[in-house]
Amino acid sequence: MSALGGGDPKTDAMIERRRALDKERLTRIKDPKTRTMGIDTDALAAQVADKQAAKASEKLRDLAYDNERLLLDQQLAYLEQERLRAERTKAVGVAEYITTYQGKEKSREYDLSDPLALKKDEPARTGDDDPKVSVSGLQRFLGEDLSYAHRVKMQQQEQSSWNAQQIATKASMKGGAGDLDKTYAARAMEIDSIKTQLETTAAAARKAQNVAVAEYQLAQAAAKRERERADQITNLQDSVEEIQNNLAGDLLTENPEVGRSYIAPNRLRPDHYKGMPAEQQQAILLEQEAQRTFKLEAKAMAKAEESQIDAYAESMRKMACYTEAEVQVSRAEMRTRVMEENLGIASSQSASKAFLKTQVYTNSVDPTFFDQFGQTAR
Repeated sequence: MSALGGGDPKTDAMIERRRALDKERLTRIKDPKTRTMGIDTDALAAQVADKQAAKASEKLRDLAYDNERLLLDQQLAYLEQERLRAERTKAVGVAEYITTYQGKEKSREYDLSDPLALKKDEPARTGDDDPKVSVSGLQRFLGEDLSYAHRVKMQQQEQSSWNAQQIATKASMKGGAGDLDKTYAARAMEIDSIKTQLETTAAAARKAQNVAVAEYQLAQAAAKRERERADQITNLQDSVEEIQNNLAGDLLTENPEVGRSYIAPNRLRPDHYKGMPAEQQQAILLEQEAQRTFKLEAKAMAKAEESQIDAYAESMRKMACYTEAEVQVSRAEMRTRVMEENLGIASSQSASKAFLKTQVYTNSVDPTFFDQFGQTAR
């Protein structure tokens, strides 16, 4: 029934609803935001640009830090080399002092461990006339020590001398270490002073160079301005002279005699032509006016033809609308007849079903028929 036309309101509404759903689905498909699942690409691009800018700035900052760190490393390496050199010098001086003044043979207890002590020791007596032998001519007996007091006094003097020598040695070593520290500090201060002086000299040289460059640039700018001023004056003079020549010449005065040939006065020279006389200009204007009039008349005729064509098209459109209305009426009548036929067929089918149920199929199965099943074990 729906294939015959759009007379059923329910069918038409269903078709319109499906068309609206298809149109909405097509809009969603064509929407770029829907295709990208709602992702804002502009915001992502802005975030990417911000991240790249942040990375670039961080890279520049790291490069500046690296350059500063390299400079500090160079300075620390130089100072470390100076410190190591001072320590080496100090170690060499200490070694020389120990070798010269603190040798093994110069220690107080060296005589107890001297390997040549037996070779250096004198015998008990060298002969019968040894002056070390007493008057009785006998050797010294065990337990005798006639030079005890002198020997103790000499030992005390030697011990005092050794103590004074050790104190002097320690004081000398301490003074030497202090002198080395002072020398190292003075050397470090001297290095810092030289470094500061070099930096000051370099800054002054850069400043002087910048001043010289600035003065040179100012001189160049002044010379350039002077050249431009001279060029402007020259161009102005040339322009004034050119204007005067043009005003006095035949180009702007439009002398018609210049446009005629010297060989044949009735001929015109295209390269010196100064324009048409007033008579020719008036004739051209009249011809243009005639052409405009003809064009207006042609437009009016074309407009009249278009009006006739539009009127004919309107009449044909009205006739087509009338024919379409007749077709719609005939379709409505046909749908009415079909509906009446369907209603008749439906009523006849209902009567046939009722007849079969009441007259033909009288021995239908009653629900009590199924109660007999499942009553026994068999």
